[in-house]
Amino acid sequence: MSHRIASGSWVLLIAAALLCPLSPKPLHGADKLRVSNCYIGGGILPLWMAKDAGLYAREGLDVEQIWVQGNPAVASLVAGEIDLLYCIPHNVIGAIAGGADLQFIASIYNRMQYRIVAAPGIDKVEQLRGKLLGIARIHDVSHFYVRLALKKLGMNADQDVRVISTGGQADRTLALKNGRVAATILNPAFAMSLEKDGFKTILDIETLNFPVVGNMTGARRAFLKEKRPLAVKFVRALVGSMKKIQEDPELSKKILARNLRLQDKAIIDENYRFNSGKFLEPFPTLPLDGLRYAIDSLVPTVPAAKSLKAEALIDPSILAEVAK
Repeated sequence: MSHRIASGSWVLLIAAALLCPLSPKPLHGADKLRVSNCYIGGGILPLWMAKDAGLYAREGLDVEQIWVQGNPAVASLVAGEIDLLYCIPHNVIGAIAGGADLQFIASIYNRMQYRIVAAPGIDKVEQLRGKLLGIARIHDVSHFYVRLALKKLGMNADQDVRVISTGGQADRTLALKNGRVAATILNPAFAMSLEKDGFKTILDIETLNFPVVGNMTGARRAFLKEKRPLAVKFVRALVGSMKKIQEDPELSKKILARNLRLQDKAIIDENYRFNSGKFLEPFPTLPLDGLRYAIDSLVPTVPAAKSLKAEALIDPSILAEVAK
C-alpha cells in the first residue's frame, strides 16, 4: 500500500468520495453507523464476526460495512461519507500530517504477521544478496518491514538486495512462482500455500519482535465529540467479536472461508490460527511504540509526519469507557 501523498490528492479523493455517496439502509430502532475496511484479508475477521454473530445488533447498531481501498477510504472518512475506518494506520497518519482532523480509538492484531518466502535453493536471508525481492509498493508497510528485518540481520535493503513493487499478496505470490522475484514478503497463509509447492519460508519476521501497530479504528474528532456513544458501542461490539473468535473456531473458519473465498482446509485453518490465539489481543489497545514506528515509516514520503507525536493521534477515553 503506497503512502505517497501528492499535492492536492486529498482534495481530489474527497471530491470522488462525495460523488459516490455511501448510503446506509434504514433499520428502525437502531443507530446507523457506516464502517469501512480498507482491504480484504483475514485481519477483517473481527468486523465480519461482529456482523454475522449479531454483536452490532446487540449493541443497538445498524452497521453498514463497506470495503473502500487505501487512500479513497481515508478520503471518505475525512469527507464524512463513512463514520469509522478499520485499517492499518499509515494512510490515516498521512492524512493527519496533511491537516486532517482524525484520531485513533482502538487497535487490534498488534503483532508482525509477515514472512519472507524464497524460491527453492535459497535457504537463508543472506542468500538474497544481489537478488530481486518483491514487495507491494515502494515505501509501503511491507517495504518498511523488509528494510527493518534486513537491517536487524546485518544487511542493507537499499544495497544488498533489489526491491521491486509487485502488488498485493496474490500478485507477489504469482511473481515468486513465475520466477520474477527470488523472494517476497507474505502473510502466513500465503506462505503456507507456497511451501506446499516447494518454496521456503526463510524468515518469520514475528521472531524479530518489532513493536508494531495493527488494524486501527480511526474517526473524525467531530464524530467522536458529537456521536461518542456510537463509538463506544462499536468498540464494545468489537470486544465481543474478539471473544467470539477465540471461543468459536468453527464459525470463525466459516466466515473466513466465505469472505476470502477459500476452499483448502489447511489454508483456512492457518488463516484462523494467525487471526486468533496469541495473535489476537483479549482487549483492543493503542500501542504508542507501534504508532511511532508507523510514523517513522512515513517520513521518507510524507516529511510532515516527522512533526507528529503518537500521543496526539489517539483518544484513549473510548477504550477506557468500554473497559468499565
